[in-house]
Amino acid sequence: MNNEKPSVVRCLKSEVKKKSIMKKYLCILCVLCEIFALTGCIKSLEDEGIYGETICSGTVINNQNSQPVGGMRVSKTDGTTIADVTLTEADGSFSIAVTPEDVHHNYYLWFEADSLYGSRDVQFSRFPYGNQQFNLGVIQVQGPVPPTVQTAAVQAIAGNTAAAGGTVTDVGGSAVVRRGVCWSVLQLPTIDDPHTTDGRGPGDFTSQMTGLSLNTVYYVRAYATNSVGTTYGEQLEFCTADGLPTVVTDTVTNVSATTATTGGEAMADGGFAITARGVCWSTAQQPTIQNNHTADSLGLGTFASQITDLEPGTTYYVRAYATNVSGTAYGDEQMFTTQSGLCTVTTAAVDTTAITATTAILGGNVTADGGFACTARGICYGTQPAPTIANAHTTDGSGTGAFTSQLAVLQSGVTYYARAYATNAIGTVYGEEVVFSTK
Repeated sequence: MNNEKPSVVRCLKSEVKKKSIMKKYLCILCVLCEIFALTGCIKSLEDEGIYGETICSGTVINNQNSQPVGGMRVSKTDGTTIADVTLTEADGSFSIAVTPEDVHHNYYLWFEADSLYGSRDVQFSRFPYGNQQFNLGVIQVQGPVPPTVQTAAVQAIAGNTAAAGGTVTDVGGSAVVRRGVCWSVLQLPTIDDPHTTDGRGPGDFTSQMTGLSLNTVYYVRAYATNSVGTTYGEQLEFCTADGLPTVVTDTVTNVSATTATTGGEAMADGGFAITARGVCWSTAQQPTIQNNHTADSLGLGTFASQITDLEPGTTYYVRAYATNVSGTAYGDEQMFTTQSGLCTVTTAAVDTTAITATTAILGGNVTADGGFACTARGICYGTQPAPTIANAHTTDGSGTGAFTSQLAVLQSGVTYYARAYATNAIGTVYGEEVVFSTK
């Protein structure tokens, strides 16, 4: 640093010569110049670029690990008043300008980091020339700092529990004596709220939050404590589950006129034991346990359900369900339609060789009874299309299978319409229509 004092007299003499001022006044002016040296002449030198500010730079280093400290506040002070403040860069470096006024007012300045860090005092020349560069060197840590901790993602969220944790990435030069997570329904929870204690020291840790309320939004932060104090990680938000089970509905199979088979699987209990499970059904959508339902054992896992007492030819909706202390949950809805319950019957072709003027031989085949015993079968006939059992008809036994019918007392030369029929408890069904004429 240049400590040479600028010659104010020489400066003014130059000015006097330019203006041809008498030498006898020179001494008086020199005295005045000395008195006002901090104003006019220095200002003139500043304007000419001769006199400038001083730049003081340095680095803040943590003496615990010899690592640079970024984001640390560095202040310029005269011992009583802070004149300027800056923050260190990521590499710990900083730079603060010292103005002429700083130097004129004080012959030295202090440069100090925050209270846990040391300081440097710097003696300046009273009248520096030009732009000065002054490297303060290193300001080292004088004590520990609070630890640094990160919050881990929240996992395994249930109705009244959840898992979290964190990582202590820097102990701050002092042993971490406590670490864990804290949570609350309000933002920015602290260790004054519910919290865990999960060991000590640096590194990863896991935490189990318990006693949570169902279906509630919580905020959680990791924390770490050393001799300096407690710091917190970033805040995360999560919502607890409703505590209900998770259940799915099986496909409906073996559908008849009055029964069907289905079931489901209780995949999760929501944190509470499943006390009932089964299927519920109705002719309206979204059936619940207030409608018809089965009760098919307890707990997790698959189960089968038999639906009975259905109406033939009716569309139903069915859902699996599972119940615990939190309530009843339902699986996806399945739709099915019961069979009609009627017999299935076909009409045999007319044997034209067996037709006479007053008789004919026909027949049919009952291929299924629809789940109800076939109590009557035969041929109904008449001179108008679509004859029913309200018209003339035969009765040719019962049950399923083929049968033959003898039609008698027909009229000669008349065209007849005929159909096989089959009757069970649900009703009467007809086969396809055939046409023949007597001779």
